[in-house]
Amino acid sequence: MSDNLKIWNAVKQVPPSFLKPIGFGKLKGKSDINPQWRIMAMTQAFGVVGHGWTYRIVRTWNESAPDGSVMCFAEVAVKTKIDGEWGQEFGGIGGSNSIEKNKNGLVANDDGYKMAVTDALSVAFKAVGIAADIYMGNYDDSKYQYKADISQAFSELQQLPVAQAATQQGAQMGSVKQLPTLSDERFNGAVQAVKNGQFDKLKLLTDFQLTEQQKQIAQGL
Repeated sequence: MSDNLKIWNAVKQVPPSFLKPIGFGKLKGKSDINPQWRIMAMTQAFGVVGHGWTYRIVRTWNESAPDGSVMCFAEVAVKTKIDGEWGQEFGGIGGSNSIEKNKNGLVANDDGYKMAVTDALSVAFKAVGIAADIYMGNYDDSKYQYKADISQAFSELQQLPVAQAATQQGAQMGSVKQLPTLSDERFNGAVQAVKNGQFDKLKLLTDFQLTEQQKQIAQGL
């Protein structure tokens, strides 16, 4: 793996537990990324905000539509520190509605600018690989239905050699078989299988050597 891609590869995949179902509107049935995960991923990669990475709001503005709705926008600049040295800023622009029109008329959204800043940060974070799998086509849609081939991942999971009790000969030699580990892809497939009732949560927790992060996700199912 290239050192230039070390951070990218560490933050490119979104754990399924941080994907939120969209239950209404034109994106109903798809999933959106929990924005707090992006902050966590940046903290994991660079350190605490304000110390290992930081951002500033460059500007905010709004634009009105003929139907009376108002879009609000934000531009942010993000800066990270690597090996004790701050890099150059990189930016992102995001938007939301501050006044939206629905069947009942015009409705104000007092979180509009906050949502615009959150959206702008998500755009900026793409530059360092945050959730890159989504934007590179490993999810069904850019707004963001997980594409991972669950059936294939589940099939591979079922075929993995689960550790059994040591054989009598192994026990006499003092050897113990190691539990198999799961790649992120296989683990994500297992999580989806548990959610779909295709795989047992206890089996996932006891039959595989999970990382601490994987354990936390599995225990929360």
